[in-house]
Amino acid sequence: MKADDNHTNQGGKIQTKGRQATYLEVSRNLEEQVRNGRYPPGSRLPPQRDLALELGINVSTVSRAYKELQARGLIVASKRRGSIVTGGAMPAVKTTQQRGTSAAGGETNAVIDLTVNRPATGEFLAQLARTMGTIARDPRFAQTQEYQPPQGPDWARAAGAQWIAAPGFAPLADNLVVTSGAQHGLYAVLSSLMGHEGVILSDKLTYYGLKALAPVFQFELVGIPSDDDGLLPGHLEDACKRMRVKAIFTVPNLQNPGVVTMSLERRIALVDIARRHHVAIIEDDVYGPLLRKRLPTIASLCPELTFHVASTSKILAPGLRVGYLLTPPHGAALAAEAVRTTAWMPAPLSTLVTTRWIEDGTAQTILEAQRAELQARQELARELLPRDLLKSDPACMFIWLRVPEPWRSDDFAANALARGVNTMPASAFAVDRQTIEHGVRVNLACATSREELARALDVLSRTLRDRPRALYGTI
Repeated sequence: MKADDNHTNQGGKIQTKGRQATYLEVSRNLEEQVRNGRYPPGSRLPPQRDLALELGINVSTVSRAYKELQARGLIVASKRRGSIVTGGAMPAVKTTQQRGTSAAGGETNAVIDLTVNRPATGEFLAQLARTMGTIARDPRFAQTQEYQPPQGPDWARAAGAQWIAAPGFAPLADNLVVTSGAQHGLYAVLSSLMGHEGVILSDKLTYYGLKALAPVFQFELVGIPSDDDGLLPGHLEDACKRMRVKAIFTVPNLQNPGVVTMSLERRIALVDIARRHHVAIIEDDVYGPLLRKRLPTIASLCPELTFHVASTSKILAPGLRVGYLLTPPHGAALAAEAVRTTAWMPAPLSTLVTTRWIEDGTAQTILEAQRAELQARQELARELLPRDLLKSDPACMFIWLRVPEPWRSDDFAANALARGVNTMPASAFAVDRQTIEHGVRVNLACATSREELARALDVLSRTLRDRPRALYGTI
């Protein structure tokens, strides 16, 4: 492949030998080059016509290969910038049910996907069926066919303020913007910070949605070491002294993927550093409502600098697509502008359903059902997996499973997938290529039942006891 200033190659070659569909061979080889760093996150793949000419194949074949990579979450397509590598930052979009291949070459049963955070119970659908039969009687129902303010109607903002409230934290609806989920809210935050030079600090293993936005907004992520109490203040302080920082990103409750809840002392230390260096704070608190006992939010400790991102997707259902963004004072208008330019307004019907549920207690009912099921699944994980390798919390939707030597996280994930279980390796969350803890995130709520989860965890346990195996030859 030819390299130019905008995409990196380092000598990678693609060979097509006709053992499977050509587009699959091309996509598999490109994925291998992404995984081994020849195309690092933020780089561009070659233009499709250039690659087709080099390989002597049709442009349509290369186009199918690139679409396959996009479906796996390895690239994002941009008309202006081309095909941008995320390095597996986004979860794959599955168009068909995948099947695994054993090390011996035989096909396994259908893959159990443990990569997505979704509700662990069917309570959402039961409640939605009841609500849809009565929602037309709501006086606000007629508004769902009309355009809404980009920040959301007043009643939706008031419900959002109620949803994100916590002990000692009573946010003002005037500073709140309704979004189409937490990722949309994070997009609005980063859009608000455009023009502020500098890097964004985060955990060394951080939320993959933030990684996916890095090439879109062309900002640099810098990883900060952490421990079981959260980000290490000394390293945060040093980074703020050495470089220009535009924001500190943190998931203070049930951090994704490390399952760490930041201590109060660390929250206070983070706020002190941000104030002294005039740095914005992005508090992603989508998992906070799952905790029965909550520490003060960072937004309550430092309202003048903090963007607080919340959502109903993880608690109620991802299909509802309603999020809430609390901005620093006088910041809501700029965030609302980002909503208007990307979605024009939050979806009125989803917004009304969510508002009714917050007002009448249905959201709390779903939350309680979720908490009970998650606790049972966490107990199952502690029973079936080595406890010394687990980072878990009874309220969390996922666990972090450390993998011992000689395993590497990517190899373990590939071997587990070949046995029929799909997990997220550390590389999907790593902000750079520095040494990271080898492990995989296992989403317990993703399994359709506890029985299916038990089968999947048994596969992971057996994989841990095995050795790494080569699964694929060179294309």
